[in-house]
Order: sequence, then structure tokens, then C-alpha cells
Amino acid sequence: MRQEGRHIDFYSSEACRRLVTDRTARRFTRFALRCFWSPVGSTVMPHDDVRFLSTHLFGDQQGVEAARRIDRQVDRLPGLEGLHLFERAIASRCVAGTNRIDS
Repeated sequence: MRQEGRHIDFYSSEACRRLVTDRTARRFTRFALRCFWSPVGSTVMPHDDVRFLSTHLFGDQQGVEAARRIDRQVDRLPGLEGLHLFERAIASRCVAGTNRIDS
């Protein structure tokens, strides 16, 4: 976990360093994330499996908070505030009703 934490710190600091000085990079990154990003595996797994896993992991209040924590990490990067990438991705994959993430 420590090593994974170091990887996250490295990627975050590199992204911040590059985005803070380059407006074009911020705009392109925001566009690419908004239009093309999806959680790993969600485009190659069967829809029912993705829905089950998303609901199991993120369908309750604890899961909602975890998704929001992930989004807050992205929001800290220059130009990427307010995307709600993970929360939207999970909401679109969870079963409607009580297992759905409400923004």
C-alpha cells in the first residue's frame, strides 16, 4: 500500500505540475476525461457484471462517500474541478432505486 501511495503521489504531482502551466493541456485533459474515461474494465466486462460490481462496491452511503473522495482527488488538479467523473460513472452503472448514487 505504501508503494501504491507513492505512485499516486508521483502521478498527482506530475499532473499538477504539467496542468498548472499549460491551458491547452488543461482543456484537452478535461475534454478527454469527460468524453472518453471510464473505470478500468467497465468497457470489456458484461454490462450485468459491471452493474453488480458497481452496486456492490458503491451502492450504499459508504460507497457514495468513497466515490466522492476519488472525485475530490481529481478536483484538486488544475482545470479538472467539478467533473464528478467517478460518481457519474458509478451512478450510470448502478441499479436504479436504493442502490443508486444520488448527487
